[in-house]
Amino acid sequence: MSSSYLWVSACCATTLVSGVAHAEEKIRLEPVVVTAEQVREVGTNTVPSNQEATAIIKRTPGGVAVVDSEQFENTYTLNFEDTLALIPGVFAQKRFGEEVRLSIRGSGLSRGFHLRGLTLLQDGIPFNLADGSADFQEADSLTFQRLEVYKGANALQYGGTSLGGAINMVTKTGKSQLGDQLRMEVGSDSTYRFNFQSGQAFDDSDYFLSLTATASEGFRQHDDQGNFKFNGNFGTMISDTIENRFYFSGNIIEQELPGTLSLQAALNNPEMADLNSIRQDWHRDIRSVRLANKTTFQVGDDDQLDVGAFINIKDLFHPITSFVGVIDQESVDYGVFMQSSGEYQFADYRTIYRFGLTAHLGEIDAKVFQNINGSRGNLTANADQESSNFVLYGENSWYVLPQLALVTGGQFIGSERQVTDFVTPAESDRKTYTAFNPNLGVLYEPTEHLQLFANISRSVEVPTFSELTQNGTAGFTPVGMQKAWTAEIGTRGETERFAWDVSLYRAWIDGEMLQFTMAPGIPASTFNANNTIHQGLEFALVMDVAESVFASGDALVWRNAYTYSDYYFEGDQQYGDNQIPGQPHHFYQTELRYDHLGGWFASVDWEIASAADVDFSNTLKTPGYGIVGLNAGYDFNEQVKLFVDARNLLDKKYVSTYSTIVNAAGNTSVFYPGEGRSLFAGLQIKF
Repeated sequence: MSSSYLWVSACCATTLVSGVAHAEEKIRLEPVVVTAEQVREVGTNTVPSNQEATAIIKRTPGGVAVVDSEQFENTYTLNFEDTLALIPGVFAQKRFGEEVRLSIRGSGLSRGFHLRGLTLLQDGIPFNLADGSADFQEADSLTFQRLEVYKGANALQYGGTSLGGAINMVTKTGKSQLGDQLRMEVGSDSTYRFNFQSGQAFDDSDYFLSLTATASEGFRQHDDQGNFKFNGNFGTMISDTIENRFYFSGNIIEQELPGTLSLQAALNNPEMADLNSIRQDWHRDIRSVRLANKTTFQVGDDDQLDVGAFINIKDLFHPITSFVGVIDQESVDYGVFMQSSGEYQFADYRTIYRFGLTAHLGEIDAKVFQNINGSRGNLTANADQESSNFVLYGENSWYVLPQLALVTGGQFIGSERQVTDFVTPAESDRKTYTAFNPNLGVLYEPTEHLQLFANISRSVEVPTFSELTQNGTAGFTPVGMQKAWTAEIGTRGETERFAWDVSLYRAWIDGEMLQFTMAPGIPASTFNANNTIHQGLEFALVMDVAESVFASGDALVWRNAYTYSDYYFEGDQQYGDNQIPGQPHHFYQTELRYDHLGGWFASVDWEIASAADVDFSNTLKTPGYGIVGLNAGYDFNEQVKLFVDARNLLDKKYVSTYSTIVNAAGNTSVFYPGEGRSLFAGLQIKF
């Protein structure tokens, strides 16, 4: 352990003795960021503007993206499937409501519920529970200023340690979203959503407030949802060089769960629910409060120090199958973070550095009751679950030539999981995990609008309580850490008419955590595979097809995002070289959009997915599909905007996603049907 600390310290220390002068980053890739008209390019010390964030993220020698809110603000955006469309390498498919299967480069691929393998953050503050698992329902896309996507070990900036990387949801401020705004949306399946936002800026402070209310009957039976979400932040300049910002959010969420279907039912009667979900009233209700504080110190002209603390309190009431029962949990997550970053000249060489520390702890009062028609019956499980995670990281970009940077970095992690079981004391256990993850990359910028990059990095993933507390063993289930080495090469850039972002990667994984559904009503079983490979191609292309087509100043733009995914066992004793199920090999999203200077736009989008393996034995596949949508909007003036969003126009019946299984001989009711034809409309008024 001491040698690992020394390695990280040495990596950070190199920032004090090396570098080469280099011109400012200026690339503006449309697949990465588009400046929103409504979100002004005004940043603060604690929350940089979208342009500033893009310049920072473009120093990364690997796959990254910044998604401006303009990309999705003129559509009905309920979840990450909507907000992360057209980002290659990101696979986000809806299960129900705001619940999606979210995976980057195959992270947590076989998990059929919640999230594993990705670090979610809101405003740079951990959104996951301390054990690494996460829900999606508490995020409100209407409050986002942007989404920052860090694929794989490129998430070092936020201490990300997992195979998939990190997604940072950045909230608007009173300076980026100035004024009051009312948004009203209505659509298929009796869907209604209302949002009010207010942003104000003063001489030395600003605030942003948002309240969202959503109600929908859902596409399927037993798919109703209703929620209230509040988000706010207040920032103030304590001095010319110090800014402090408080964050607060609160949620009341009620979501019915329709469950999974057989493949035949999903394709022929997609609106039906699992009958048990109705009889047993499956749902997931959340009450949560999140508080955080961040202070940014500007040190000189080029250096910055961020420090902060956070606490997240959540109450989960979750009736599920009769085998599981009613999951009733109260959790408290809290922690502190620090990051120092900047650059300086030394002997005419430029160096950019950052290093930091994140401490994230959590306690869960985890009870389970019998499910009596959605209500609590007898107590069947009662345990305290405690997690702690400490991540120390450092990174140094040394410009050995004005156009060439050598990027070195590393992170040390220490995690602990402890369960005190009050019903079955023999299942109490405690385990500590430590790891060191180095990375090495190069970033070459031969011209102002072209970058070439390559990197190799190590990542680890600690099991969550879902993996450690499977039934049938005394103490923790023997599921170990997942470890991986990933190599990546790529390029991004732009010309007068084209912009592109391409990454090619290969990950060698030892102990990949894979899951399969054993039988109806029985939760998935997790195991560590021996050696597996994840490799793929991520390709984004934006083309300005034409200008002044029908009128002076109009534009026709074509956006494309293609993901090729090849995940397989490597000489496994049971599965040989079979494909790892969970995601189609080919996934393509495209949009052709026309913008008129008269204030209106229209676009057509097309999503295509190839067939995908469902089981580890590769005996069952989902059929491929293609769905078409239309989106249009009109700005009456600067204050009033209207949009319509039509989806799956041909009413295609398809499988959106599914849980993985061992083979087709057992339970095969694991499919979530895609939603049929739907139409949404929204009106936005600024005051």
